Formats: sequence, structure tokens, C-alpha cells
Amino acid sequence: MQEINKRVPTIDEVIIKKDQVVSGTVSVPVAAEGVVAGLVFGTVLTSTDGGVNWTSQEKPLWIAGAFNADAEVFHNGHTWKSLEDANSNEPITDDPKWQDLGAFDANGVLGENITETSKVSVVITGTVREKHLVNYDDSMRTSLFRNKIILK
Repeated sequence: MQEINKRVPTIDEVIIKKDQVVSGTVSVPVAAEGVVAGLVFGTVLTSTDGGVNWTSQEKPLWIAGAFNADAEVFHNGHTWKSLEDANSNEPITDDPKWQDLGAFDANGVLGENITETSKVSVVITGTVREKHLVNYDDSMRTSLFRNKIILK
């Protein structure tokens, strides 16, 4: 049976209204050899320097299971590092088996597709469709609202 590929949402389906856009350098993670890396529009981003440089949340989402020491996952808005092998605990602040590596406060949305680190458009205020955001987690909602990115 032939696999049916779902069409990637168009820009108008992701970003409904752009109130303010900045041009910033968005870092694309280094891909494995032979694999083309890239980020697609709708990827949620964070900047800690006022919109000059942007990064995306690239850690896998935590799901119940066992993790080896040094494994990093994203859960409830934070990146966590497992401190022991066969760690099956859920990452929470007072658990000695996990180290909180910090929050990922999304405050922008990528406005175009990119295949390498480059200076591109980032939406910092406006209205976007939540269901088409890439690497979005509900824990990012507060920081996006604080930055006047409205989710629909």
C-alpha cells in the first residue's frame, strides 16, 4: 500500500497575523552526516538577547520510560538531565535523579523555512495557529502570551 504524505501547512495556515517581525539569526542544530537539517516556519523560538539570536527547543519530549545518565529531555517547559541510569522518575524540581537545566521560554515564531543558521524573519507579536506550531509544548503558552503572540 502506498503511503499518503500529509501536505505541510502553508504560511497563512500557521501565522494568521504578523503584528511585528524582527530579523534575527536563527541557529539550526547540526545534523548527522548525510541528513539535511533545517527548521520550518512555525517553529517556536527563544531569544535571550532581545531578538538578535534565536534558538529552538530540540530536546525530545519526556515520556514515561527509563533514561540513561546524561540523557536530556524537555518536560513542563524545562530541559532536564538524568543523573543516573535506568531513571524512570518523572522530572520534577525536588527529584535528586534529575537536574533542571533551565526553562525554554518561547518568545518568537519562525517566519520562514531555513536549512542553515542564518538571519531570517521571526514573528514576535501576532496571531498563530497553535496546532501547526513546531516543537510547541503547552508550558510555553505563558511566555508566548507575555510576548503578545496569541494562539488560536
